[in-house]
Amino acid sequence: MAVEHIVLIEKKDDATDEQVQALIEGLKAVKGVIPGVEDVKINENFTDRAPFSHGAIITLADRDALAGYGPHPAHQDVLELLKPVAANLIIVDIES
Repeated sequence: MAVEHIVLIEKKDDATDEQVQALIEGLKAVKGVIPGVEDVKINENFTDRAPFSHGAIITLADRDALAGYGPHPAHQDVLELLKPVAANLIIVDIES
């Protein structure tokens, strides 16, 4: 059963457009690099219904793929890109 790894990002006030773009590109790049990553969607939240500026949905093959995703070096690189951008995160994993 596929897993949807959902990340909501509240952007720091001082995060630059360049830092945000690097995060978006870095996250999109994990598809094809991390085993089990089937799709990556990330973009800016266009509504004002929540304090979250960006949302990402990473589709993984299954729970085993999710378990390998977190410690993978490419994911660790994305976390470094996330640090200067994110003031707060919400992460939810669901099966689809």
